[in-house]
Amino acid sequence: MVSLASLRYSDVFADSGGPIASIVTGDLSVFGVPHKQANAFLRPEIAVGKPAYAVYGQADGTGSDPSAAVACHMAISEALERWAFLAMHDSPAAGRYGFDTDRSSNGMAAFPGIFRKQAQGLARIEALERFAVIAWWDGRLPADKISAPIPGAELVRIHHDAGTGEVVLIARQTRAGCAFGHAAGRTVAEAVRKAAIELARAEFVLASHRAKGAIVTPANFLERRVLWFASDRGAEAFHRRVASRPDKPAPSWRTVFDGEIPGPWSRWATVWRCCVAMPTDEFLDPKSNFFFW
Repeated sequence: MVSLASLRYSDVFADSGGPIASIVTGDLSVFGVPHKQANAFLRPEIAVGKPAYAVYGQADGTGSDPSAAVACHMAISEALERWAFLAMHDSPAAGRYGFDTDRSSNGMAAFPGIFRKQAQGLARIEALERFAVIAWWDGRLPADKISAPIPGAELVRIHHDAGTGEVVLIARQTRAGCAFGHAAGRTVAEAVRKAAIELARAEFVLASHRAKGAIVTPANFLERRVLWFASDRGAEAFHRRVASRPDKPAPSWRTVFDGEIPGPWSRWATVWRCCVAMPTDEFLDPKSNFFFW
């Protein structure tokens, strides 16, 4: 996949008239492998309506990679995707892009490539990840434990009939609570690599949150779920689901929208959405301890 990020993102920052206000970088160890982590922030006037986060911070895009440049490009792409979501999900055109079916950002991806279809492939993999995880938690797809390359971790592969792509979950108990990572990839190895990064981020975030002595429940229901699943009760619920078998019919992969979301962000990257009808809407219920955040 050929990226033109170094060229297309040359004027993406606010001082050049672009949407990115700033990027903050730091170090992240992904189980012994040094990575750079970048957090990108949109200009405040185009980030109106974004939820407030107490656990994960206020970044609009995050990227992690051994290369600092790639991590920054990933963070910028994710921020552009977030810009498109904030601008469109509650607009008069929302239904055109599937937001009347799935109000979340599921199945969205941004990529500064040569061809728009590159963003389409990333969007489908993202949609597959969310579709499989939601269906599995809802008791509609089977999953099996497989050998985990990370010490002390539990690795689960979700089985699906939604075409090419693999979906995995990783869980590991830490002193700050149980942390999770999940991802999809073209192969199991690729999915595991991506999920390992998500797990490393989750462990860092939980440790930072606990170190602050935060005892107030976050207002954001997605972050409330993060902390609930990190607790003993949440971890127990996760392990019960891993040990169980499906008790509902398997879902069908039904595409609602698969196309580009054009807008001012298109100057820098193609934003694509592969919107698939999810097997349940419970993942959007703020009162539900659903494995989704």
